[in-house]
Order: sequence, then C-alpha cells, then structure tokens
Amino acid sequence: MNQQDREAPRRFEWLRGMGIASWSIVGACAVLALLVWILLQLRIIWPPLIFAVIIVYLFKPLVDRLERYRVPRVAGGCLAYLLFGGLLVLIGVLIVPVINEQTVELVHQFPAVIDNTSSTVTDLAARLPLPETFQGLDPLGELSSWFADPSNREVILGWVSQAGEIARGVLEVAVVVFLAPVLAFYILVDAHNLRQAGERLIPSADRAEAIHLMRQIGKAVGGFIRGQLMVALVVGLLSSLTLLILDLPFWMLVGLLAGLLNIVPFIGPWVGGALGVSTALIVGDPIRAIWVAVAFLAIQQIDNHVVSPLILRVAVHLSPVTIILALLAGGSIGGLLGVLIAVPATAVLKIVAGHLWRTRVLGESWDQAMQAVLVEYQPEPLKDRIRLGRLEDRQTGSGAEPGEEHTITTDAEKPEDPEEDPPGPGATNQP
Repeated sequence: MNQQDREAPRRFEWLRGMGIASWSIVGACAVLALLVWILLQLRIIWPPLIFAVIIVYLFKPLVDRLERYRVPRVAGGCLAYLLFGGLLVLIGVLIVPVINEQTVELVHQFPAVIDNTSSTVTDLAARLPLPETFQGLDPLGELSSWFADPSNREVILGWVSQAGEIARGVLEVAVVVFLAPVLAFYILVDAHNLRQAGERLIPSADRAEAIHLMRQIGKAVGGFIRGQLMVALVVGLLSSLTLLILDLPFWMLVGLLAGLLNIVPFIGPWVGGALGVSTALIVGDPIRAIWVAVAFLAIQQIDNHVVSPLILRVAVHLSPVTIILALLAGGSIGGLLGVLIAVPATAVLKIVAGHLWRTRVLGESWDQAMQAVLVEYQPEPLKDRIRLGRLEDRQTGSGAEPGEEHTITTDAEKPEDPEEDPPGPGATNQP
C-alpha cells in the first residue's frame, strides 16, 4: 500500500468524529428524557423529600453542635424537634388568638369590603378617560348576571366535579406534613453513614474534588434556607408592628403574609408591600395607603442593608434577571413548590457549572473557583455599618477598592470543623 492509499482514510476521519459526537448527543438527550420521565412518574415523593431536606438544613447545626458535646445524634434530633415544637406552640399561643379575631372580623366585614371595592372601582372608572364602552359598568351586577347564566352554571359544576383533584392535593399536603419530619429525623440521625455511603459511590480519582464541591453546595443551600426563613421572620414581625402602629385593619394577617412572601426572593417583598397598600385602599383610606407604602419601603431598606447582611453569611450572586427567569421556570414546572426551590436550585447549578468551567477551562484551583462563585461575608459591627462614610474614607486612604467592605473568607482562613473529614490530598491543588 503506497503513501496515497494510507492517507486517504485520514481525510475522512473528521466525518467519523462528527458521527460519533452526533450519536453521543442523541444518546445523552435520550437518557435525559428517560430520566425526566422517571422523575415525573415519581413526583409524589419529591415534595416530602424536599421539605425533609429543608428540615435537615435547619436542624443539622444544632444536632452537630450537640454531638460535639458527646450527645448522641438520636437524642440531639429529639431535642431539636422538642425545641422546635415548643417554639411553634409559643408562637401559636401568642398569635393564634389575634389571627382568629382578625379572621372573624374579616368575615363579618367582607360584604362591606366588597362594596367599598366596587365603589372605589366605579369612582376610578368615572374619573379616568375610559372609552364609552367601559362607562357605567356595574361590577357586582355583571358578576350576578354571570352566575345567573345557565351555561356558566355548568362551568361552575365542572369546577365542583374536580373534587377528586382537590382531594389529591389535600392528600399530598398531608403526606408532606407527616412524612417530611420522619424522613428528616432519619437523615439527621444517620447523616454520617449516608455521607460515607455516598462518598464510596464516587470513583477514588474524583472523590476529593466531589467532596469539596458538595461541601460548597451544602454551605450555600443551608445558608440560604436558614437565612431566608430568619429574614422572613424578622420582616414579618417588623411588618406586623408597623401596620399595628399605622392602625391598619387585619394588621397581623397582612404582616404574616408579607413575611411568608419574603421567602421568595426579589418578587415576594414587592407582593407583600402591594398587599398592605391594597388593604389600606380597600378600607377607603388613601393617605394611610401612602404611609403603608413608605413603611414597606423602609422595611425593605432595613432588610437589604442591616438584616440580610447579618443573617445571610453565604451568598451566591444571582442577578435579578436570573432570579425572575428561575422563578418563572420553577413555577411553570412545579407550581408553588417549584417557585420555592427555583432560586436554590439555580444557585447549585451556578456553583457546579462555575467550578467545572473555572477548573477545566480556565485552569484555576478549587479555592479560586469557589471564591469566584461562592462568597462568605464576615458581618461588620453595627457601629461600623452606621459610620459607613468613615469606613469609605479609610478605605480610600489605604488604597482599597470601593465596595470591599465585606471580607471573603476561604476554607483555608477558617478553623477546621472537627466534625468534618479533611478534604483529602490535593483538595486545593490544580486538579
């Protein structure tokens, strides 16, 4: 065989490579589609499992600290559950009577609220330059005529006939309420064995890097969950007290809803503020609505500049556009549960993708990749935060860049956690 015959197959080697790559992509997409189909078929297990993970992240620091004082994990888990149950009972004793009273008041005032809303909408429609087709509309009359239409009654009966779906939703909620704490307790008690079993499933060549990456994910997700719940509690208390001072009806209900909505980043605070302003407008007090709007803006500023920096010790920076898109995607895929887990899931994806990109493509070390994605804040004393102008002058005089008031703390700068195993040789070296 001459030289020309030996070189002929090499000219088509690129075509063979393209074929292999194409079929590999097709196979990966098929496997991904099969995995998604399996996950959808098993979707009933995800709500209790997700809420169990949230409970684990809430209680794990306390159980780990008790274990350092030679308290068995079973006893530590029972003590954590007892403390949490006692806290819920205390909160219930304090706020349930007020909520019950305001709920009864809301039921009694509901017809008046509907009348006020209708009159407000009618007055607004009369003042605005609306087209003639919208003038003189009676919202309540239109609603009554809609219910009187026989065809619309059939639609209502169709909604009522979906009682099976409603019962299924109630069953899923009951499963989450009763099964999630049980799963969380077993995960808390058997955390060490589960971690070791998971590490044994990873090839030894990639084990140290996988452990390092999973620690960063656990640190970010745990900090997010605990921080968001604490921030929601603080915002709920501040909102309730502020609305009580402003003498807004149903102040406890509105404040609690504002705190719960604050769990959803970026969008929740705005919805909570809009709820308070709408309540003031419905009761027919525009001046009070303005004061409520100002109060919610002040509460959000306190949250952004004082509460969150002190509570949220770990942050994965996500832009507002990314958060909105993640919330939309999570809501379309998983409803309310998808909205709740959309932001932490996006943060996990950013940590993994950022680590792989910076270590595999940019050639950075593991710690450099972590510092670029996951930031730990060391909160400053409150007196230093109040004297922000002096701090900026001091930074400018020392040549520091503006905006560096937060200190990035790496694992090498922090003391070792005696409960965790060392990451293994080469954990901070170039992989």
